[in-house]
Amino acid sequence: MAGERKFIRENTNRILIKEFLIKKIEGAGFGGMSIQRTPMGTRINILVERPGMVIGKGGSKIKEITADIRDKFNVENPQIEIQEAGSRASLNAQIMAEKLAEALERGWHFRRAGHSTIRRIMMSGAKGCQIIIAGKLTGARHRTEKFTQGHVKYCGETAKEVMDRGFAIAKLKAGVLGVKVGIMRPDAKLPDEITIKVPEKEKEKEETKETKKTEDKQESKKEKKTDIKKLAEMQGVGPSIVKKFKKAGIKTLEELYEMDVDGLSDINGIGGKTAETIVKNLKKLLEEVA
Repeated sequence: MAGERKFIRENTNRILIKEFLIKKIEGAGFGGMSIQRTPMGTRINILVERPGMVIGKGGSKIKEITADIRDKFNVENPQIEIQEAGSRASLNAQIMAEKLAEALERGWHFRRAGHSTIRRIMMSGAKGCQIIIAGKLTGARHRTEKFTQGHVKYCGETAKEVMDRGFAIAKLKAGVLGVKVGIMRPDAKLPDEITIKVPEKEKEKEETKETKKTEDKQESKKEKKTDIKKLAEMQGVGPSIVKKFKKAGIKTLEELYEMDVDGLSDINGIGGKTAETIVKNLKKLLEEVA
């Protein structure tokens, strides 16, 4: 029983320290904390969006927080480390809940604030997100508004593992609004997501098959040649022009396709306009034949 009481006491102390830090560094974007016991003392890691507001001028704020944690919660030699959230701030539920609460306090309409927050979270790569705003939103009565996008887990062990949840309060003239944010992280792996590992031998076989197919296609393209007689099907070109190309030694449309307007007009009996129409429509004719 003594061990169980110790665990309960430590966890209660942990929750109280967290609540104290949320109030103490309000506005700095508190994103969570972790406590580790070391031979040198107790290390407290705090994740924040704006570290300067926690450290204070010349480290005065951080010293004050350290002294308060040591005296109020009986923590032996507390050592506070500050970590900046940086680009991860948009995927931290607690930080986004506080930012949303701040926006509501500044006078943003709850729908505009909710939609913009959820858009920012999803653009950062989250698999899913849900925002719940509850309180006196539009009238005298309390009501709840939900904003959901993507894949969200609500209950069970899976929800505990893949969902990051945050809570904040917005104090308005009409009353207090509660803000809950739930984010499914980009790296979250669901139980129904299965990846099939193909053996290396089968992979090599598939790769060789694909390379053979591409090689065969390329060879067939090279070998395939279209008779120059097909040129008579082109509008504005008659059999007489085809005969002139045969006299010049051009037997396939592919040979003709490699020539430009000047090269075609140099052939005896082929005018400039005829050469232009052939160059313009020859690609289309080859595609139709293929």
